[in-house]
Amino acid sequence: MNDRPRQTLERESLPLYLAKRRWFAGQERPSEGVRLLYVIPLAEGADAPLLAEVEVQGEAGVEHYRLPLAAVPERTVGNDLPQQLALARLRRGRRVELLTDAFSLPQFNQHILSLLREQSMLRSAAGEIQFRAEPALLALEALDEDSFKLLSAEQSNSSALLGEQLLVKLLRRGFPGIHPEVEMGRFLSDHGYANVAPFLGEVVRVDDDGQPHTLMVVQRYLDNQGDAWQWTLNTLDRAIRDGLAGGTADPELDALDELAAFSATLGKRVGEMHAVLARPVENPDFGYRLSDEQDSTHWAESITGQLQQALQALGRNRDGLAAADMQKADWLLGKQQALLEATTRLASQVAGGLRTRVHGDLHLGQVLVVQGDAYIIDFEGEPNRSLEERRQRHSPFKDVAGMLRSFDYAAAVAQRNAGGVDGAVDAQQVVRTVVARYRSTARNAFLEAYRLAANGLPHEWHERDGESAALTLFCLEKAAYEIVYESGHRPDWIDVPLQGLADLARQLLGVRT
Repeated sequence: MNDRPRQTLERESLPLYLAKRRWFAGQERPSEGVRLLYVIPLAEGADAPLLAEVEVQGEAGVEHYRLPLAAVPERTVGNDLPQQLALARLRRGRRVELLTDAFSLPQFNQHILSLLREQSMLRSAAGEIQFRAEPALLALEALDEDSFKLLSAEQSNSSALLGEQLLVKLLRRGFPGIHPEVEMGRFLSDHGYANVAPFLGEVVRVDDDGQPHTLMVVQRYLDNQGDAWQWTLNTLDRAIRDGLAGGTADPELDALDELAAFSATLGKRVGEMHAVLARPVENPDFGYRLSDEQDSTHWAESITGQLQQALQALGRNRDGLAAADMQKADWLLGKQQALLEATTRLASQVAGGLRTRVHGDLHLGQVLVVQGDAYIIDFEGEPNRSLEERRQRHSPFKDVAGMLRSFDYAAAVAQRNAGGVDGAVDAQQVVRTVVARYRSTARNAFLEAYRLAANGLPHEWHERDGESAALTLFCLEKAAYEIVYESGHRPDWIDVPLQGLADLARQLLGVRT
């Protein structure tokens, strides 16, 4: 990792490799300005895995990515992931090996766990690497460290299961500052909120200015039935098949009832989480504030701006829309001024509501199904925002809106997945009926349970309809964000948020469907 080999890696191998990784935020291969910020062995010996971080100079400034490194044998057969993730060949004497992403190897994670237990500190070229363990991690005894399963390698972050008990998460993209995944996990765990993965430790780089950069997070693993997104789609698929077969013979196994029950459980857990986050505490980064007119003005400007971007995106994509969707887009574009003015009025009605720490990016994919219960995970917030922005207090209804929009997406995906069923009119009507019933019952069950669990939140709305206004306002924000996102990444899906925005606009403008 010195001299010419390092230069070759930085100039040739890394630019090619980064462009292929899903966790790399750049739109194309970085042409220059790629360098290894630091490379540090985790143990003695030439074969020790390396903790490393890559610095990329992009158009938006400097970006950091975590890419631990290790050497593995070169193979000509097999589909082992470490070989698939290789970024360069290595020659060490007569041996030819592959340089790969070390996170895919058990020994890397075993070294990390050992350093955490020892609460070690390593010195790198970019500051101290501190291994911070919670007492619960130090108290763990029976742990089969040879048991290793890589859960994800090519997502925005990478996760591995160690000893069937610990979830080790590598935060691929680096940001300076206190990380909300750590901060929120620790706060909720310390304050007795049970429906979250218990926080056990972190690996942090502290730079020469004293600024922390969280590299890795360790949590207690939750044995689960999958995330709520996939579980919902699977259960909705069963509901559709039951509907096409004329209904289930056993009322206790009714899939739509099961979905409604889970939605109620989810609403309860989100409400309970918000109640914990709103507790008065000495920690200045938590507790609640009441929103005021200045907050309302900020939300009005921000959300009307996002709506304008969404409407511009609809205008650009108009010709590619189906006839019915084109009609909705044209209606929205024709009502632009009225919609913006109504949104500004709506924002003025939410003053007096709470501002607390929130999840910030809540949807069905951020929830695990554990023996029928709902456990909330991934408290990073929106990944395209700075850590400072993600740590700001917001209305709890931002999380509520995110979940309601996720129900809409699940309904849309289920209907699309059922596109291969019998094309008869009756069959298609059954699918639409099942999906519509799911969307309605899931939303109602979630909101009813949420309101009951969050009933003690000390909102002091200035307007009588403040809660309803907040829910509509942040649903508008989410739908607008989705339209902009889909127009740039998945134009074929723009009809889903388009329908959501049209429904909200009709409600806001008092237009009957």
